Amino acid sequence: MSEFSRRADLSPPTAGSAVPAVPVAAYFAVDARWQLVYLDDAATSVLGRRQDGTHTLPGAMLWEAFPGLAGSLLEAQLRATLADGQCRQCVYSPPGLAISFEVICSPQAQGVSASLRECLPACAPDPEPPSERTLHEQRRRFYETFLSTTPDLAYAWDLNHRFTYANRVLLQMWGKTWEEAIGKNCLELGYEPWHAEMHSREIEQVRATKRPVRGDVPFNGTFGRRIYDYIIFPVLGPDGEVEAVAGTTRDVTERKNSEARQHALFRLAEAIRAAGSLTDVARAAAHVIGDALTARWVSYKTLGPQLQVQELGQWSFHPDENGAAALALHDERRLSQTLRSGSVVLVGHIDHDARAASVKEQHRACGVASYMDVPLIEGGELVGVVHVSSNVPRTWTDNELAIVRDVSEQARAAFERIRNQQALAASEARLREINESLEAEVSARTKELMATEEALRHSQKIEAIGQLTGGLAHDFNNLLGGITGSLDLMRVRLVQGRGDELFRYIDLAARSAQRAASLTQRLLAFARRQTLAPSPTNVNVLISGMEELIRRTIGPAITLEVVTAVALWPTFVDGPQLESALLNLCINARDAMPDGGRLTIETANKWLDDKWAQERDLPAGEYVCISVTDNGTGMPPDVLARAFDPFFTTKPIGEGTGLGLSMVYGFARQSGGQVRLYSEVGRGSTVSLYLPRHLQEARAEEIEPASAPGAAGRGEVVLVVDDEAPIRLLVAEVLTEAGYTALQAEDGPTALRLLHSAARIDLLITDVGLPGGLNGRQVADAARAARSELQVLFITGYAENAAFGNGHLPAGMQLLTKPFKMDGLMQRVQAILESRTTAS
Repeated sequence: MSEFSRRADLSPPTAGSAVPAVPVAAYFAVDARWQLVYLDDAATSVLGRRQDGTHTLPGAMLWEAFPGLAGSLLEAQLRATLADGQCRQCVYSPPGLAISFEVICSPQAQGVSASLRECLPACAPDPEPPSERTLHEQRRRFYETFLSTTPDLAYAWDLNHRFTYANRVLLQMWGKTWEEAIGKNCLELGYEPWHAEMHSREIEQVRATKRPVRGDVPFNGTFGRRIYDYIIFPVLGPDGEVEAVAGTTRDVTERKNSEARQHALFRLAEAIRAAGSLTDVARAAAHVIGDALTARWVSYKTLGPQLQVQELGQWSFHPDENGAAALALHDERRLSQTLRSGSVVLVGHIDHDARAASVKEQHRACGVASYMDVPLIEGGELVGVVHVSSNVPRTWTDNELAIVRDVSEQARAAFERIRNQQALAASEARLREINESLEAEVSARTKELMATEEALRHSQKIEAIGQLTGGLAHDFNNLLGGITGSLDLMRVRLVQGRGDELFRYIDLAARSAQRAASLTQRLLAFARRQTLAPSPTNVNVLISGMEELIRRTIGPAITLEVVTAVALWPTFVDGPQLESALLNLCINARDAMPDGGRLTIETANKWLDDKWAQERDLPAGEYVCISVTDNGTGMPPDVLARAFDPFFTTKPIGEGTGLGLSMVYGFARQSGGQVRLYSEVGRGSTVSLYLPRHLQEARAEEIEPASAPGAAGRGEVVLVVDDEAPIRLLVAEVLTEAGYTALQAEDGPTALRLLHSAARIDLLITDVGLPGGLNGRQVADAARAARSELQVLFITGYAENAAFGNGHLPAGMQLLTKPFKMDGLMQRVQAILESRTTAS
C-alpha cells in the first residue's frame, strides 16, 4: 500500500449518511473494531440504553451499549457491509417498540454507519425535509465528533468552495471566530491568490474523481510562515455522489526544515571528500548555502588572528564576471559593518532597512534586494563571515540562519582536519630529516652502549628475580612444609615406639630438601654477576632443568608445554645467559596472558639455505632453534616494529625497564645467532632463537628426583586440596591419625568434582595457588555456593594480604600459612569442627 493510500484510509469517515437527503430519525457510526465513533440522541432512544441505565458515549463497544442488536437482522447487515464495503438496506424493529425503521448501512473510511428512519404508510405524504439550518447543524456536530480534538488543522468545503467547518486550531491560525469564517472562501479569508486557486482546482478534482488529493504548501498566518502537509477527500451522500469536500492539514515545518539542513550537510560532506584544498572547502560551503537558500550570491570567508581574510569561497546563481567583481567589492563593505556590530545582520528589504542605507545604491546596482551577514564565532573569537545576498525581498527565517551556521560549522571542522593533516605531513618530513641525521650519532654511540651492555643485563636479571620472588617464596614454603611435616611425624613415631616407619618420612624430607637445594642453586646461578664463558650446551637438558622454575614463575593459571626435538644438536653458548634469556621470554609471555593460557617451549634442528638465512640475517648453515609461543594478547604492528629497541616497553612506569627483549637480542647476536619475533593481535606471539650448531657433545646433567604422592583416610570427612604431593600426604596422614577421614585432590577441577558430588565433606583444606585454571579461593567460593555451611581452611605459602586482599575473609573461612606445625594444623582443624558443631 502506498503512503498516499495509507493516508487516504486514515481520513475521517465520510459524512454522506450523516447528512442524507431524506428524513433521518437516527444515526450512528462505528469503526472497524465496532467501537462507537458517533451517536446522536435519536439513535440512543431507538436502540435503547445500557441495562444499567448509564448514558452511552463514543468509544464504547456497540454490542455492549445495545445488547438488543445481537442476533438481529441489523447486526447481520452491519457485519456484511463492513466485510465487503457494499451499501445495504433492511427493516429493523427494535425490541419493545411498536414501530419499524428503514435502515441504510453505508461503508465508511474507518468502519460502517447506519441511518434509521421510521417506516411510513404508503398513503401518507412524504415528511417535510429538514431545513438547511438543521442540515448545517447536523454536519457541524458530525465534524466536531471526528475532528475537534485533533492537533491538525481540519476543515470542510461545500461544492461552492465555501468553508462549512473549521476546527479550533484552524480558526486560531486564521485569527477569526466561527461566525467570521464559516461561509467564506479562501480568498475572503486572506489566502494568497495562487493558494486559493490551487485549493479550488483540488476541490474540483476530488469532486470529479471521488479520490483524495495530497500535497504540501507554505502558508503565512498568525503562527508565522509555516509549511503544511495536507490531504483532502470527498464526503459522499447516500446516493454515492460527492456532497462536500473535507480535509486535514499537518504542520511539517520542523521536519521540512530539518530535511533541508540534513540535505545541505550531506551535500557539503560529499563536496569535502572531493576537496583538495581549503579554498575548495570554502567554495563548496558557499555553493551549498546558496542552493539551500536560493540565493543570488554567497561569499564564505575565514579570518586570521588580525581579522585578515585567509580563505575565500564565492558562489553566484548567475555567474557574471562584472557582477561578481561588484558583489565582492560590496562584500568588503559589509564585512566592516559586521566586524563593528559583531552580530547577525538580517536585511529583508534594502529600501526599508536603515542598516542598508549607506550601500543602497550599490545593492541595487548588483541586483541585491535583501541580504544576510552571519559572523562565525569560535571560542569567543571571530573566525569568519558568511554573506548571503538575494535578488528579491524576503523574510529571513530561523531555519535559514540555522542552515548557514550548520554548514559553516562543518566547513570549519574540515578546515581544522585539513590543517592538522598538513601539519602532520610537515612534522613527519621534519622527523625523517632528524632521523637521517641521528643515524650517524647512533652509529657512534653503539660502541659506548656495548660497553654498558653487561651492566644492563645484570640489572635486567635483578628485575626478573624481583618478579620471581612471590612464586619462589610459595615454592620454598611448600618444600619446607614437606620437611617440617616429616620431622613432626618422625618425632611422633619415635614416641609411639614405631621406629620402623621412620624411613619413609626420612626419605620424604630428604627429597624435599634436595629439591630446595636444587632450586636455590639455579636461583644463584641465574643471579650471579660475573661473566661466564660459553661451553657446549645441550639445550634439551638445560630446559628440562629449569622447567620447574618456569612453571613456578608463570603461575598455575598458565599451562606449560615443552616439546623437545629428538637428537637435538648441541650449541656453544653461555648456559646461565641462555637460561636468563628463556626466563625473560617466559615472563613476557606470562604478562601477555593475564587471564591464563598456554605457553609452549619447542626445540628443533634447522638447516638454513641461502634464501632462508638471508631473510633471517644469518650465514647459511645448521642451527638449533628454540621457540617460545603463547596464545596471549599479541602485538600490534607499531609495537612489533620496536620490540627489540632498548628501553622500549608497553608496561606502566615502574613495572618494566624495556631491556628484556633487547638483551635477548644482544645475547643471541653475540652468540652468533639471531632472534625472530612473530605476533598477531588477539592470537599470540612466537619468539624464535637461532643458535649455531656446535660439533662437540655437551656434558650431561643429572635430573633431580621427584616426590611421590601418598593417600589414606577414615573418620570425619576432610577434603585436602594441594598440588604438592608431600603436603597432601602428610596432612592426610595426620588427619587420619587424629580420627578423621581424609579425601585428596591435586587441583581445583578435581576438588570441585568431589564437592559437587553427594559425598559427605565437613571441612575443606586447600592451598591457594592451584593448577588447572582455578585457585583455592575460587574453589572455596564455588563449593560454598553448593554447600553453604562448609567450613574452609586455607594453607598457603604466599603472604596473607597478597592472597586475600588485605586479609579480609568471610565467616567460615580461616587461613594457615606455610610452613606450619602438624600439631598446630590439628588444633586448628579441631577448633573449626567443634565451632561448627556448637553453632549447629
